[in-house]
Amino acid sequence: MRSPLATPCKPCPLLRIALIAALILLLSGWTCSAMFISCQSTVAQPQITSLSPDTIPSDASSVLLTVDGSGFTSQSQILWNGGSLQTTFLDSHHLQTTITQQTIDSFGGSVGSSVQISVRSQRSVADLGCPIGGNSAVLFLVIN
Repeated sequence: MRSPLATPCKPCPLLRIALIAALILLLSGWTCSAMFISCQSTVAQPQITSLSPDTIPSDASSVLLTVDGSGFTSQSQILWNGGSLQTTFLDSHHLQTTITQQTIDSFGGSVGSSVQISVRSQRSVADLGCPIGGNSAVLFLVIN
């Protein structure tokens, strides 16, 4: 008579099916990260609602621009025609930057034109399946 320890181990049929299903899902690129990863620090896509002021004089030496909206973080940046400006985080609804003639010369803009103002909020590290921010819609700042 053979000992029960001498018989080869055969996985039960349900375990075999589960292993095959897991292998198929992994090979197809499907992940279930939302079930296993807890997003410790999410960053929502920022929204901008207004600029203050919304018109600046072309001959001003400097203008403090306040961007109002939501979803701002301490890493958020105000963008002038897509270029990042030195940004001060006030709170999740307000950001500020100082516009100078150098800003206009460096990032574009002229008398009678308007420039695109937006906000970028991104985390430095991306977690699979967790929101990482992005860019807001654009508002236009008029240069007189």
